[in-house]
Amino acid sequence: MYYRRKILLALLEVFGGNLKSTDCEKLLFNFCQQTDKNYYDFFPYKFGPFSFVSYYDKRRLVDLGFLKPADDFQLSTKGSHLKGLKPADQAALLKFKLSIGDLRGDKLVKKTYREFPQFTSRSKIAGKHFTAEELKGLQFAWNMDRKPAVFSIGYEGLTIDAFLNKLINNNITLVVDVRNNPQSMKYGFSKKSFKTYIESAGMKYIHVPELGIPSAMRKGLGESVSHEALFKSYESELLPNQKAEISQLIDLTNQNERIALVCFEADYNFCHRHTLIEHLQKNKNFKRTVIHL
Repeated sequence: MYYRRKILLALLEVFGGNLKSTDCEKLLFNFCQQTDKNYYDFFPYKFGPFSFVSYYDKRRLVDLGFLKPADDFQLSTKGSHLKGLKPADQAALLKFKLSIGDLRGDKLVKKTYREFPQFTSRSKIAGKHFTAEELKGLQFAWNMDRKPAVFSIGYEGLTIDAFLNKLINNNITLVVDVRNNPQSMKYGFSKKSFKTYIESAGMKYIHVPELGIPSAMRKGLGESVSHEALFKSYESELLPNQKAEISQLIDLTNQNERIALVCFEADYNFCHRHTLIEHLQKNKNFKRTVIHL
């Protein structure tokens, strides 16, 4: 079992074995922040910090018989999950329980918002808990830059939640997926689920497969084919034939969007998106600042 799932089960055990979904999410978030360990990553959502992965794990743990098939998070097994953690994590979780006590519901939400205001930027319930003046005080932690720009980002090494957090923190409004084949072994990054999560988080999604590198061109990469040779072929052989897609992309950049070009590699120097951006910058109609995340 993934260790993060053991953390989730142990947290439920320590807090009585039954938590409302919102309470469970906020407690899990606060525990990860207090211990400075990203067992789960979070992003700003409708009700504050949220993790799609935690809900994916909930579904899997229901299937495996550890949780009951209910709206809330309810343990269905009686064994000790706490004992399955490393001693340091056992101690940290018990210490966390003492510090939180019986804080639940609105009081827990308000505590979370006060201490982590950067996660309130998309909240639809902040106005319920704070005055207009208090809300202004929370906004110091938000990135207020809305200037149109083009960003490039790879999801290598990131969970879907950490990835969404990066996008939201940079006020991305449109994600352009430039993978030729948008399938991934990483949870949440295959096209159907990726599009769903992007749009659920309040952004638009477009897939332009023609601007990706076909697998046939990547064959032998790292052995007989170097990245430099691959990107040269991409620039000279593939991009000249994609004039309509290039024009479409430039039109999108001129529509006051903050656009993220997305592929896999974390380092843009090893991803075709840097070649694509250099190609765009040679076009007189491309006028946006470029930022590599």
